[in-house]
Amino acid sequence: MKKIKLFAAVFIFIWLFMVFSSVSRADSFRYPLDTDGELVIVIDPGHGGKNLGADYNGFLEKEMNMTVANAMYEELTKYEGITVYMTHTSTDTDMSIQARADFAASVNADFLFCLHFNMSPDNKLFGSEVWVSAFGDENREGYRFGCVQMETMKDMGLFLRGVKTRFNERGSDYYGILRFCEEYNIPAALIEHCHIDHDTDVGFCDSEEDLIAFGIADATSVAKYFGLRSESLGVDYSSYDSMPAVNAGEVYVQADTTDPDICVIEEAYIDLDRQIIGVTVTAQDYDSPMLYYSYSIDGGITYTPYLAWPETDIMAGYSPDTFTFEIPVPDSVSPAIIVRGINQYDRYSESNLLSGFPVFVSTPEEIFNPEDDMLTEEASVSGQDVSENRPAAGFTRPEPKAPREKDTSFWDFLKLCLLAAGVLLVAIFITNLVIAKKRRQKRKPPRRR
Repeated sequence: MKKIKLFAAVFIFIWLFMVFSSVSRADSFRYPLDTDGELVIVIDPGHGGKNLGADYNGFLEKEMNMTVANAMYEELTKYEGITVYMTHTSTDTDMSIQARADFAASVNADFLFCLHFNMSPDNKLFGSEVWVSAFGDENREGYRFGCVQMETMKDMGLFLRGVKTRFNERGSDYYGILRFCEEYNIPAALIEHCHIDHDTDVGFCDSEEDLIAFGIADATSVAKYFGLRSESLGVDYSSYDSMPAVNAGEVYVQADTTDPDICVIEEAYIDLDRQIIGVTVTAQDYDSPMLYYSYSIDGGITYTPYLAWPETDIMAGYSPDTFTFEIPVPDSVSPAIIVRGINQYDRYSESNLLSGFPVFVSTPEEIFNPEDDMLTEEASVSGQDVSENRPAAGFTRPEPKAPREKDTSFWDFLKLCLLAAGVLLVAIFITNLVIAKKRRQKRKPPRRR
């Protein structure tokens, strides 16, 4: 009986330990360090030398990247248990992308962070994004870091463009630093902090103080990702648990190479006194969230600048499929309205045409100047046939996609097995105790009177 009790106690202890340790292991997972146990980070300031990077309106990207990198380096060195390198320390250095990845491999880097600022054709885009490898562990860990970085950028007030991948014509990672690091099995993230050519973002990067703030923010994201602590800064991220749960072998970020699936509009209301037309937009992309919209009131000749799609949660992969907005109509115009719905990967579909409106007339002091709010551009993009994206008549709004069921991991299966075995053993243990008690009672001699 004593042996049974001892065995049961040992088994229950092991069972509880494995169940609870598996939970804590999932919650506190960190990317494994090199075999020497040393955490090594490499910061790569983008561009340099003759490669200026983005050059616009007084902004020079190679100089901006270096300022951010220096601030990131200085901040990261304040944390314990980390060694930090930079691929180069001068804006005059010409360094190939392959050489940057080679350097990271030579110091046994656990992660490389490549720092950049962005521009877009016609100065349309705004916001912050992180590019990661599309393959293997580098995809998973890039995604996990990218989620932390996006939260940091959100806290700074930036619009989020999300964590993304991109392919070249050979089906490999488009960005060389990600491609070469993936070949070395080094996770990497290419951080595009914001766009230097858009009024929405310029206020975040137009001073040295702003750039230093970006560097400190990047370092904070790294500290959270790796669970670092700093006595000098008075912070401890060892219990940071806001990263998404992941499973080995799964791909978490995949490029969307198609236009949005649906984009249709309908008239919601007309207010002639205010010279306003309310338009309801219904658009959806089954591969990535909707991120911006733009509209034309002259049948597609000119379009407004890009506007943020309302209530999009880029990190949750969600955007509402319907919203209503108001269009101010200039004086003496009968509008012909088209809306473009633009997804996370900057691909768009055009809606149907709304026309047949009356001519709007205002008093002289209320005349609207279309040049103040319109951006002239070509009605179509080279190589993109938007007519195929227009739905047929009788379109009905699709049901939202059901969330993907999570795969049951090995630890989940093992916990269920251990739980069942534990319950069974406890039942046997209690039964044996009851049987033994009855046997002892039967062996007791009768009391003498």
